[in-house]
Formats: sequence, C-alpha cells, structure tokens
Amino acid sequence: MTLETADRRQGAQPVPASASAAPVVPERPPGGEAAPEAPASSRRRWWIASGVVLGLVAAYFIMGAFVGYTQDAYVRSDLVAIAPEVSGIIQSVAVEDNARVKAGDFLAVIDPKPFELDVALKTQRVAEAKAAAVTQQTAEAASKAAVDAAQAALQLAQTDFSRAQQLTREQFEAQAVLDKATADLKSAEDALARAQAEARVSASRTADANVDIAVAEAELAIAQYALSRTRLTAPVSGYINNLTLRPGAYVAAGQAVIGIVDDSQWRVIANFKEDVASGAKPGTRVWVWLDSDPGRLYRGKVQGVGRAIARSTGPAELLPYVAPTTDWIRLRRRLPVTIYLDPPLPERGLFMGADARVFFFR
Repeated sequence: MTLETADRRQGAQPVPASASAAPVVPERPPGGEAAPEAPASSRRRWWIASGVVLGLVAAYFIMGAFVGYTQDAYVRSDLVAIAPEVSGIIQSVAVEDNARVKAGDFLAVIDPKPFELDVALKTQRVAEAKAAAVTQQTAEAASKAAVDAAQAALQLAQTDFSRAQQLTREQFEAQAVLDKATADLKSAEDALARAQAEARVSASRTADANVDIAVAEAELAIAQYALSRTRLTAPVSGYINNLTLRPGAYVAAGQAVIGIVDDSQWRVIANFKEDVASGAKPGTRVWVWLDSDPGRLYRGKVQGVGRAIARSTGPAELLPYVAPTTDWIRLRRRLPVTIYLDPPLPERGLFMGADARVFFFR
C-alpha cells in the first residue's frame, strides 16, 4: 500500500508536491555556465591593484616635490679623546663608565713619584748653576781689576819712557836708562793685553754661566709641567664613554685613554638627496623623529649643508663619505645636512650615533 492511499484513509488532504518539498537546485557542473564570470572578477581586481599602485607612485612624487624626507639621519656630537702628555702607571681612576662630568673635573692620576724626583733633581741643578755663576762673576770682577791695574802700570811706564827719552836726548841720562824705560813700557803693554784677554774670557764664562742658569730653570719648568700633567682632568662637560682604564695600567704619552662625549655640541646629521639638500638653506625649519625618544617630533633648524663628500672609502679624512648603496641597491648621491635641535632637548638626553628621521617642507 502506498503512502498516498494511507493518507486518504486517515482523512488527510493531499499536499501539493510544490509545497511538500523545497525546490531542488541542480548543482552546477565544473564546466557549467558560471565559468565565464571568473576572468571578469580577475580583471577587476587587477585594475584596482594597478590604480592603487599608480596612486601611491603619484602621491610619492607629488609629496617629494613639496616635502624633503630621509631616514638616513643620526645624532652626532664631538668625542673628545683625552690622551696623557706624560707616560706612566695609573695610580687611581676617579670616574666610572657613562658618568657625567663637568669641565675641570678630576678623572685619573698617573703615579707622580718619578716626576717629583725629576723636579727635585732639576731644582738642585738650578741651585748649582746659580752658585757657579756667582763664582764666575767674582772671577770676572777680579779680571776687570787686573785690567785696571795693568792700564795704570802702562800709564806709568809711558810716563817713565817719555821722561827717559827727553833726558837721553838732552844727554842728562845714559842710553841704558832709555833702554830700560822702553823695556818697561813693552812689558806693561803686554801685561795689559794679557789682562784684557783674561777679562774677555772671564766675561764669556760669566755669560755661559748665565745661560746654564736659564737652561736649568727651563728644564725645571718642564719637569714641573710634566708633574702637573700627571692629573688628568675633563676639558669639556659631557659623558664618559666606554671607559676601560684601571689603576695599574701603563699609559703612553699621546695615546687616548678616556673618551668624553661633549654635551654641548649635539646635532643631527641628515643625508638628503642632492636636489633636496641643495634646497635646505641655513635656518630652514625641520622636524626630527628620534628613535631613542619615539612618539614625539622635535623642531630644529638647518645649520648648513656639507659642501663636499668623498667619492670613495679610505682612511679617515676631512671629507665625509656617504655610502651610495643599501642592501645592494644603488642609491642617488646624498649630501650631509647639519641640524641643531631647538631646546628643550629630550629629558633622557641624546645618544651619539642614534638613528633619526627628518622631514621639512621644501
């Protein structure tokens, strides 16, 4: 017996086939009529992507014509390298790494004992030179007295010779008297010549003694200066950087042992493309983003544009070198632009070498 016959026996009304069951939608075969819609959707997406890319490119070039921007910027100051003027053993170090110091603060001391001994030795040499000079001045005075005596003896001999010559001419005296007067005159002349020569030698020795005093005093001054250089002090205010100096270390004159980052010379160096940098005139207002203090823009002014860059790498020179490649991509040449930030500076301070970003309206 069928279901329909059973329903009729129960008095049920027949249900139309259209109301008893939902319409069945036949499945679309893979190769059905909907397949042609896929290329149209793909073309639409392609046009949208192309429009977005073209819009971004256009915006980039339009913005580039009015705004100068670079990520190739960094914070810079001056690193003052402190090198001792004398060699020796470090006796003590009075600062710690990363500490802030003021100009004139004591940093370290080289063992002063050898320099103190040298000062004592040079002081004694000055005293000896002065004593020798006094002795020589006494000898010079005696030489001058001898010259005076010889001149007096010569005058007397000349008087005796003139008298003897007159008397001999008038035949009041024998020739022997004139001969003796002549010999005495010659002897007096020779004595004066010897006294004058000795006086010149004595004066020269006195001058040499005075030179010895000057040399000894100069050597003493150098020794005293070297002693004063055993104390290393900060020439500028700033921060001690990468301190490795310890007591007992030997330091050589002229070799840097302490570095101080100058706290008064903070600036930002921004490498802009040539056409952008050439338009950054001194005084141009710029805005700086510091990676060490994110979330805030700092105002600044252009101090100037570097007028020369090195075209190749090499030893440290006066010309800065700006690398024209980044990750194997050849970039346009860039020129360094120096920027000074307007006060106040960040509360946490600035960090030499930290990254920055700079933009300004052209």
